[in-house]
Amino acid sequence: MLPTAVDHELSREPFVPLRIDVSDGHSYVVRNPNLCLITRGALYIARTDRPQSRLADDMDVIDVRHITRIEQVVDERASA
Repeated sequence: MLPTAVDHELSREPFVPLRIDVSDGHSYVVRNPNLCLITRGALYIARTDRPQSRLADDMDVIDVRHITRIEQVVDERASA
């Protein structure tokens, strides 16, 4: 996937949480787009257990060429 396509999904207003699937079968959920950094070749996703925090506990690095799908995450709690 192109970095511009990833940026487009992360820049939507209002932001809706996303699930990013990659070619090795892993998936990553992005609930806060401010915890992401996109370069020409990689997507960096900071992990934190504080949802609205900008302080990272760890980071995942994803080669954008291996992103196979991006989909919106539906919050089951809101529909219950």
